[in-house]
Amino acid sequence: MNKKILFIFVGVILIAGFFLRKHELTRWPREGATFDEFAWSFQGLSLLTKGIPTSWSHYGVNKNSVFYINPHGAPFTLITPYLEHPPLFGLVAGGYAYINGARSFDDINLEKIRPLALLMGMISIICVFVLTRAIYGDYVGLLAAGIFSITPSIAVGSRLVQNENFFIPIFLLALYFIYRYIHETTYTLFSVNLIAASLFSAIAPLAKIPWMAAPLAVVGICMYFKKWKAALVIVGTVVLFFSGYFLYGYMLDKKVFMDYWIFQLARSEMSFESLFILFRDPIIADRLFIDGWIYFGWAAIVLLMHNPDKKNIFITLGFLAYTAVFVFAVPGEPQRGWYRYPFYPFLTIASAVFIRKYFNTNYFLTALFLIIVGSSQLGTSWGRLYGFSFPIFRGYLAAVAFGALPGLFPELSGKKIFRVVNWMLFLCVIILSMWSIYLYNEQ
Repeated sequence: MNKKILFIFVGVILIAGFFLRKHELTRWPREGATFDEFAWSFQGLSLLTKGIPTSWSHYGVNKNSVFYINPHGAPFTLITPYLEHPPLFGLVAGGYAYINGARSFDDINLEKIRPLALLMGMISIICVFVLTRAIYGDYVGLLAAGIFSITPSIAVGSRLVQNENFFIPIFLLALYFIYRYIHETTYTLFSVNLIAASLFSAIAPLAKIPWMAAPLAVVGICMYFKKWKAALVIVGTVVLFFSGYFLYGYMLDKKVFMDYWIFQLARSEMSFESLFILFRDPIIADRLFIDGWIYFGWAAIVLLMHNPDKKNIFITLGFLAYTAVFVFAVPGEPQRGWYRYPFYPFLTIASAVFIRKYFNTNYFLTALFLIIVGSSQLGTSWGRLYGFSFPIFRGYLAAVAFGALPGLFPELSGKKIFRVVNWMLFLCVIILSMWSIYLYNEQ
């Protein structure tokens, strides 16, 4: 694709993503959908202003606590030193609040901190494009970035100042640089790409322990391509950086630090029910939201894993690494939709690969995509505003059925009208998706 045209499309996608995320930025999700937004900001601001982390936690490992009510009347139990999580993302969130004028916990509000979420969301769109384009080319890169930009669960969820939204671009950049390293013509341990992949892999767990998924995926990719020395470099870098976190915890309070480690390793319930909740209870933060893009993404990632093409390994291993961490350390936590966010870039990329490969070539799969994604977006846009309509819903299904006719009658596959109808329906899905984001509320 011509680079000028490519940049125009990327610009359009970024503009759409920006305004869809900025709309109702500080209103939905509502304040209190998760008070983690305040906890991360408290942690970083206290480190910057006092040198010791203080933040909110509802886990009673650290008994040194005080009760605090913010100016909006929200109650917090503050603990010092706060060692429930590593400090990196806290410093990012608290540092952003500090730049915006916050000097005490009373100064922290959504207006001061949520623009950071907007920034992270935009960076994530760029990272989805850059990684996907490198692996699959311009068209799939644009599709993936576009889907990531207009999927309601992703757009609304990215308004939260959550560690998961920080992790997504870090994870994608680690995968991007290891992809570039693997495809270098000459291999050296001093490669800029290997150094960058090692650094992004190493800083991820300094934001949250489960972000070990990033180095796990990157090391797995190196082993798959038999780059054993590169794998050792990445492991060594991660160990070096992570030892700094242990030093940090020991210096602040050795007993509290170790108590948190014991607590975190035992707090999650391990069962199929904990994994099945991903499909049974689709939520954005703590509210139910049925999004066909996400459901279809799960099917698309299974198709991608079934494809033997080696280039898919960069996406499938990233997905599987986070799945392994999710099963090991995250489940058993109801009403916390943000734990699902790191899955979404991989579901999005898999969906883009599917559309590029199967849309209007396999008419039954095309119809399945339009039914799953389109009907859900009808419900969260038209249905939310006007109520359910049998004529509208059945009319949409009739159009999908018409577009699928070449699947039943192969002699029709050369007729342009069926491809046009399907692309028009695809355009409707995009419009309905953006409309769903615009209408989203928790009332």
